[in-house]
Amino acid sequence: MAAKKDVLEKIVALKRQSAEQQVRALQMDVDRIESAINDLAGSLKSMDEGKADFDAHRLAEIHGHVGKILRDIDAGKAALALKRSELHSAREELKRVFHSQERLGEVVPKG
Repeated sequence: MAAKKDVLEKIVALKRQSAEQQVRALQMDVDRIESAINDLAGSLKSMDEGKADFDAHRLAEIHGHVGKILRDIDAGKAALALKRSELHSAREELKRVFHSQERLGEVVPKG
């Protein structure tokens, strides 16, 4: 019985470690995407503050720079929504692993 308990504890510990790593990686992706969106929004805002002359704004509009930034922001928001969904799923999986670990302690007491 002790051997089965040790094997179960190792399996649950490995699942927990994997779930924690997944949550951390996804959180880093979410932070990176949010930062990129904020950078794009900042560059768009700086164009709107009137620091450049009319010709610079006209060229940016002709070459589609503003439209590209807006499309990039929209794409970033879509990617962010997807990553947040994945992060939520990973957190739920981590909760299930924690619950399994607690149940394992209740079912097979140490000692």
